[in-house]
Amino acid sequence: MDLRSLLAIPLFSAVALGQGPCEDPYAPGFDDHTGCGKACMLRQRAAAGLPVNDDPAQSFQGREAMGATDVLSNDLDIEIDPANVTINGSNTMRVRVLTQGLTEFTFMLRSNFAITSATINGATNVSVANPPANSYARRVTLDRAYNAGEEFTLRIAYNGPAVSRGFGSITFGTQPGSTNPIVSTLSEAYYAGTWWPVKDGDVFLPGDNDDKATLRLAITAPNTLRSVSNGLLTGVTDLPNSRRRYQWVHNYPISTYLVAFSSSVYNTWTRTYTYPLSGGGTGSMPVEFNIYPGSDTPANRTAWELCLPMFDAFRPVFGEYPFVNEKYGIYQFPFGGGMEHQTNTGQGTFSESVTAHELGHQWWGDDVTCRTWHDIWLNEGFATYSEALWYERKPGSAGISALHGAMASRRPGAVSGSVYVYATNDMNRIFSSTYSYRKAAWVLHQLRKVVGDATFFQILAAHRAAFSGRGATTDEFIALASSINMQNGGEDLQGFFTQWVYAGGAPEYVYAWENATIGGAPYLRLRIRQTQDATWGVDSRFDMPVDIRVNTGATHTTRTVRNDRRDQYFLLPLTAPATDIVLDEFNWILNTAKTSEAYVPGPPKIAAASIAPGDEIRADLFAGEVWLQFSDAVSITPAHVTLTGPGGSIPVTLAYNAASWRATITTGLLAPGAYTLGVGAGVTAQVGGSALDGEIAGSLPSGNGIAGGNAALAFVITPACLADFNASGGTPDDADVADFFAAWSAGEEAADINASGGTPDDADVAEFFTLWNNGC
Repeated sequence: MDLRSLLAIPLFSAVALGQGPCEDPYAPGFDDHTGCGKACMLRQRAAAGLPVNDDPAQSFQGREAMGATDVLSNDLDIEIDPANVTINGSNTMRVRVLTQGLTEFTFMLRSNFAITSATINGATNVSVANPPANSYARRVTLDRAYNAGEEFTLRIAYNGPAVSRGFGSITFGTQPGSTNPIVSTLSEAYYAGTWWPVKDGDVFLPGDNDDKATLRLAITAPNTLRSVSNGLLTGVTDLPNSRRRYQWVHNYPISTYLVAFSSSVYNTWTRTYTYPLSGGGTGSMPVEFNIYPGSDTPANRTAWELCLPMFDAFRPVFGEYPFVNEKYGIYQFPFGGGMEHQTNTGQGTFSESVTAHELGHQWWGDDVTCRTWHDIWLNEGFATYSEALWYERKPGSAGISALHGAMASRRPGAVSGSVYVYATNDMNRIFSSTYSYRKAAWVLHQLRKVVGDATFFQILAAHRAAFSGRGATTDEFIALASSINMQNGGEDLQGFFTQWVYAGGAPEYVYAWENATIGGAPYLRLRIRQTQDATWGVDSRFDMPVDIRVNTGATHTTRTVRNDRRDQYFLLPLTAPATDIVLDEFNWILNTAKTSEAYVPGPPKIAAASIAPGDEIRADLFAGEVWLQFSDAVSITPAHVTLTGPGGSIPVTLAYNAASWRATITTGLLAPGAYTLGVGAGVTAQVGGSALDGEIAGSLPSGNGIAGGNAALAFVITPACLADFNASGGTPDDADVADFFAAWSAGEEAADINASGGTPDDADVAEFFTLWNNGC
């Protein structure tokens, strides 16, 4: 039976469906495709009845762990036969051992291939057990036990028919509208073993993309085809029987799934990326394009060449292109979107967004790779946000407004699921445009708002510096981001990432407001409720800084409140009454809705006080009383008020003015020392009975937004400044000298500076001028 008759329909259909149009990822109402279009590819293959997945992997039990070895290099030499849909070749792996007493090694090569030889260290032939049908893992018994630090090479020669899985891991077909053959690979996530033997993770398991290796790849194909791959082209050799061999070398470490080739009839052209050198001057790098003749139009060339200004847009915020000593390229391939093959992106589209997405991947996905498929958002979310950064930073851009517009068009169509992938046995979930792309990009967008631009891009730089040429996990990124933010005076970000990456959902906001005059000053009363599903977020809520634009006639101001409760009240001092407010004006927060409602009174707060939290007050200027301005009429008694100082509790008296909502606490004169004025939560609103929202964190008004918090107003009484004789509160000056001598001449007790108890004398004059010269 002719093998082609068995394989032609599925394999050529894969090409046809890959060229069929995916929906416009940013069309109104469309919410299930973005960036590189991998979700679309899976949908198309499934709709065509083509296989996507292979059988689940067997357990690692009984064989060495993935972390037992480190592959240093792969030397892959293959020959493809488009007419018979077969592959014949070999791969030599150089492997470093990371454990003691290693006696076996496992690599992946699908069961449809026959292994013709297996050689250790170029000398010892070994046998390789065949895997079960539709599986990959093949185990080799080594020639001896190897210990940590030792190395060996393993050469596997193989041949067989091509079988495509995933997105179309090895696809034989023709260019659309043409008889030109094309053979292309796209291995992500688990399917490198469908076309070459290599150490890799098992199907459906999380894997470990941290084991990267350098690459030599030689592709032999009919001499009418051009074969492109990762890295630099080092040789082209014509062979008998109308064959041609292309030799590519990539000297940067590369994850298994990013290794790729494509052989077809291409029109090729090259441009140059010029970049600044750290020591001055400029460097240059080739940017190579390979396009189908039928697609070769000036418009399509111009579209792909947008990657050149994209380098300039990304370099200031990502750092220099990671593989600048080799190349970047874009080649046309038979899939609907794009794939970030390291240094050489495959694209089936001329979309500006996809070009930005795939170039962004060279930093985020290729240089720094998600360590496991749980962490795919570190690839796809970063690349999707790279699209938005391009629109913010491209020549002629409107800047931050363009960023907001780009993110608005990348809102996920659903939010209930997590960004983190818990189920790595479902490629549709791994490459969900809703969660791994769109919602993940919004995680970064919100992070940027929370920490600020400077810290955000510092985090990206530190992430790349720590994991360049490696794989990173979500927890590692969180730890690094938190460390940078705390170094810059911010807080631990674990809570932020827990709610946005590990948990599902997004907030739904309902807000209400009213103007208030308190103590003669204008204030805004604000209530924010979160009404989202109670299973979303952490403890049913999202903790986010929320911008509030307050319009006051012809002017406006923006205040930021920390909303971390499902129902929370805020009191904002204003300069004039508000005419309107806007919650999260620029939509920095991913939310499902923002609606307004009528204001319902909340708990009373301390709006202002005669002493600010943390104040230092000179003993001679302290009036012996403190007043507190409440936001509402309250019920308060002396039992609700306490004062503690250096000697413990201090008795006070309380007078409350019901008309002005102001309480005056008489303390008497206080000796120098630290004091805390306490107001208990037993203070309640006269209307509604809500308990005081009293917590004080640095400034007034008080409160964390919910009823039932004690107030603790801390202040310090400092020693009197005797040289400030007129008690003006400023630095002692000539007026103080004049006033002192007037009192001294009159024999007033106040002029007894040294407190000797007698009539002021020359010793008091000397003491006064000593203090005066010292500034107090």
